[in-house]
Amino acid sequence: MDSVTHIAMGAVIGEAQLGRKVGYKAALWGTALCTLPDLDVLLNPFLDSARELRVHRGFTHSFFFLFLASPLLGWAIDKIHNHDEVGWKSWSLLAFWSILSHIIIDIPTSYGTQIFEPFSSMNVTTDSLFIIDPFFTTPLIAGIIVALTQHPQSRIRYWASRLAILSSFLYLFLGLGIKAHVHNVFDQSFTHQYGNYERLKTIPGPFTTLMWMGYVDRNDSIYVSTYSLFDEDHNLEFQGISKNSNLIEPYKTDPPVEVLLWFSMGYYKMESRDDGLYLYDLRFGRSDFWLRDDASYIWSNRMIFNEDSTEVVDFDRAIPIFDATVDNQEQIWQRFWGER
Repeated sequence: MDSVTHIAMGAVIGEAQLGRKVGYKAALWGTALCTLPDLDVLLNPFLDSARELRVHRGFTHSFFFLFLASPLLGWAIDKIHNHDEVGWKSWSLLAFWSILSHIIIDIPTSYGTQIFEPFSSMNVTTDSLFIIDPFFTTPLIAGIIVALTQHPQSRIRYWASRLAILSSFLYLFLGLGIKAHVHNVFDQSFTHQYGNYERLKTIPGPFTTLMWMGYVDRNDSIYVSTYSLFDEDHNLEFQGISKNSNLIEPYKTDPPVEVLLWFSMGYYKMESRDDGLYLYDLRFGRSDFWLRDDASYIWSNRMIFNEDSTEVVDFDRAIPIFDATVDNQEQIWQRFWGER
């Protein structure tokens, strides 16, 4: 999730757990602890592109790190605030719940989270929440604002943070329920039109769980379509995209390529252009939300070869951007309301 969401989540968790005992310090420490796992980005200047992808949402987002760091952080915070007489166990619990919440709300996003590091590099995701979702974040922000403007012993303050946490996590479960319905729509529509397939991935669209993208993997092609909960017709229109996996075949064992294939989970497209060989991660879509004939891919990677072009030694990743033009936004808005 985005940093604002993690900050708000940490603040309400800190307030709910220790707000009555230590006041605003609980929210501040909750914010810091919930943000802590994402500090792995501080290593980026020292890493190549492949290691950067491996490290982010890696060890610091794992359950091993959670159980290792929580008591150490609790002990350190207690040393700083020993005059509050809260005890290292209470601070450790705050660290535990803050870091755990960070892990839990990252899992639904499509980027993937390596929760089993260092024992497994499996990227875990439920693909049920967009990385920025106002419906998830707004209750958290409202809850902490209400809580911190009340008297420490106020019952309004007591319930504001707890209800904020409850409402956001109920939204997580709602997202899973909506995804189950959406997944079934894509499955039924594709099999009715084309027959069997190998894999299907459904991903929420920008800022909502009401509009979705679907990717069907079949015979070295990815079939893409969009679906809105306001669609009256469940007979979806798919467009086929060739993966062109033959272009990357000679370099599949090169470490940077292995990382890209692992990260994309097999949902990619290869393209040979005048300026080089590109791998597009289709899970992040295109700048037009697949609504026009052609547009730029959000997540693209240009292969960097050695001097004799026999080995991929790194890749240059483009910064993900969206097409913010009025025309594109209008098309997405119309698609949201069920127009094809």
